[in-house]
Amino acid sequence: MENSRPVKELELYIIRHGQSMGNAGYPDGAVLTETEKHDPVLTEKGIFQAQKAGEYLSDIEFDALFSSAMLRAVQTATEIIGFQKTTKKLLILPLICEMMISPEYNGASLQDIRKINPDAALAPDIDEDSPMIYHNASDDEKGTFERAEKALAYLRSHFSSGEKIAVVSHGAFITYLVFSLMGFKDKTPVFDLDFNNTGITKVTLYKEGTNRYGDIIFEFINDTAHLKDNGKL
Repeated sequence: MENSRPVKELELYIIRHGQSMGNAGYPDGAVLTETEKHDPVLTEKGIFQAQKAGEYLSDIEFDALFSSAMLRAVQTATEIIGFQKTTKKLLILPLICEMMISPEYNGASLQDIRKINPDAALAPDIDEDSPMIYHNASDDEKGTFERAEKALAYLRSHFSSGEKIAVVSHGAFITYLVFSLMGFKDKTPVFDLDFNNTGITKVTLYKEGTNRYGDIIFEFINDTAHLKDNGKL
């Protein structure tokens, strides 16, 4: 018998970081540090975008907010947290870092991250000895899908009572998260998705078989209304 009442397990907001120096481009001839090369911070525009996203999402009381350990994601999530009505801790989930990170770069330490957000902490059940970033090759579709699946499994194992969760990640990796949610587990489809800086994707996950329209519902993808008219969700 069809269940007449959908059971919501998770309300997931996937957010790309604001514009970084890597997105904007460094001046010609600039001599860059290893961090600037591999882990660029936000530009002034990127900070503004993150603040607008935070304001846009301020009516949503998040149960938890996650970001990758990469500095531009930490900065973006910190700005969003600043607009929450109650104090929130930033949870670092290394699994959701960007693809194509140079093996020469080991990532920022938790101490470095806390210079941006003093309340940042590793996400629950993440071992302190775990890598802060993952070095996926650009052509490693299988490995990236596996990491996306692990990230989603982590979130679903920790939240299943209708919680509202924000996840700040990166354009290429978000594509794999979304494709995984769409059911593409092994190979990317023939179409692609574009995620703008601070674009917001909302996905609602239901207990299996309780929602007549499907267990995974995309409410919107790459919403950038906050950058246009500062509207409200």
